[in-house]
Amino acid sequence: MNRKQNRHIVDILFVIALFSIFVLSAISLISIGAGVYSKTMTNMDSNFSSRTAVAYIKEKIRQSDENGSISVGDLDGNPAIVISSRIRERDYTTYIYEYEGILRELMIRNDVTLSPSAGQKILPVSSFKIDMDDRALIRCQLMMEDGEFYDFFVGVHSRSGKGGDGGE
Repeated sequence: MNRKQNRHIVDILFVIALFSIFVLSAISLISIGAGVYSKTMTNMDSNFSSRTAVAYIKEKIRQSDENGSISVGDLDGNPAIVISSRIRERDYTTYIYEYEGILRELMIRNDVTLSPSAGQKILPVSSFKIDMDDRALIRCQLMMEDGEFYDFFVGVHSRSGKGGDGGE
């Protein structure tokens, strides 16, 4: 009878040990999965921001590339891509620039003056430098908040004048 009781206790201890190993394995697997998920989400956010900024700048230049409407200049000392347009017999200028660590866009009538802080916030960036060469290539240098650096060129097909040095 004593032997049977010892056997029964061993069976219970074996089940408890097996269950404990299962629980520890499950907790370990969940914590590893949470770490991988966190890193993946951080990388996705970083890639989204940088790709969005680069794609945004390229697309704005390409969609406005007509009749010499694109140049490089500045808005109150901030290097900017300058896009001129005419809407309903009024002249407008759109500026894409960096101000206080944020890539911004400001569209104003030519007879109105606004400060750079009035621009629509696009994305946080550390720096934004632009320049236009004689071949009508706009060079953009973009430093993201996380330190990732992008240096890319966008061709301007309808030639315009160089509105400023754009800072480099």
